[in-house]
Order: sequence, then structure tokens, then C-alpha cells
Amino acid sequence: MKKGILISALVLVLAALLAAGTWAWFTASAESERKISAGTVEIEVDEHGFQNITDWVPDGSRTKKVSVKTLGSKCVYVRVSLTPVWGCEEEGTFVAEPALPVDNVTLNWNQTDWVCDGSWYYYKKILCAEDNETSPLLESVTLSGSATDNSYQGKTLQIVVNAEAVQASHEAYKDVWGLTALPGGVAEWSENQ
Repeated sequence: MKKGILISALVLVLAALLAAGTWAWFTASAESERKISAGTVEIEVDEHGFQNITDWVPDGSRTKKVSVKTLGSKCVYVRVSLTPVWGCEEEGTFVAEPALPVDNVTLNWNQTDWVCDGSWYYYKKILCAEDNETSPLLESVTLSGSATDNSYQGKTLQIVVNAEAVQASHEAYKDVWGLTALPGGVAEWSENQ
């Protein structure tokens, strides 16, 4: 009888092992990799016209076009500062002369597509990858007659361009540029863009 109980127990254990093995055939596992790519903000300044000019004619204008291109994937707000600087060329290097006033330099800028706030010019539109480039901010530069005195002889005028961009979404301009609001006339971001 003990032998019969032992055989019955072995049969039950074997049946349980077979059943467990069969269940294993009906299980599955999977691994998933979810990748999220962050957008990019990247710009470059596009300048056409003079770089450094020494042969200015009083009350004359020179073409100087400045625009900004987006190279990133995010839609951005763009702002640019334009700083005229008088100086001289020494061995192929521009040396600024801050003592020479720049009030004789007029920057002829695009008031239709840009707005000036403080020392910055803000592009009124949101710039996205499909747009690629702003309209020109600067069209030309005019030198008034006051630059004809001897202190300007042989001097060079340079326009220093500094451009910045920040993602247009989530009011990033507040943290990055320290603004409480965008200047009047600049387009507001909407989630539909």
C-alpha cells in the first residue's frame, strides 16, 4: 500500500511539473524602448553689405542687410542688438575707439517686421524651421555730416551684431530674457503653431 501511495504521489508531482511546463509556453515578455528627442534652438546671423568701411561720404548711405536664420527644430522668438563702433584697422584687426561718438551713425531698420524695445530689436513673427529666415532687420547705414571732422579721418565703422533666440513655447522668454511680457507688436505663441 505504501508503494501505491508513493507511485500516486509521483504521478501527481509529474503531472504538476508537466502542467507548469505547459503554462510556460503560454507566457510572453517584451521590452520597449521609448525615445523622446528634445527640439533644438540654433540660429545664425546672415549679413550682406559692408563689413568695415573707411571711405564714407558724409550724409551718404551704405547697404548693410542683417537677418537671422533658424537652424533648429523649435519655433523661436528672435531678438538682435546692433551696436555701431568706430575704430581703426591695425594689422588686419579691428581696434575699437570708444572715445569716438556714434551719434553720427543712423541705422535704417525695418520697422514693419521688427520692433525696438530698449537696445534690442524683436522680430514680430515667430520663426519656425519652415520659414527659415527673418526679413532683414537692417537695410542700410547712413553717416551724417558730423563725421567729417578730423577725428574721423581714416577711421572705420563697424556694426556689431548680437542675435539671440529662445523657444517660443511655454513663455521661455520670461526666464531666458528676463521679460515679464513680449514687446508690443510681437506675435504671441499658441499651441496650434
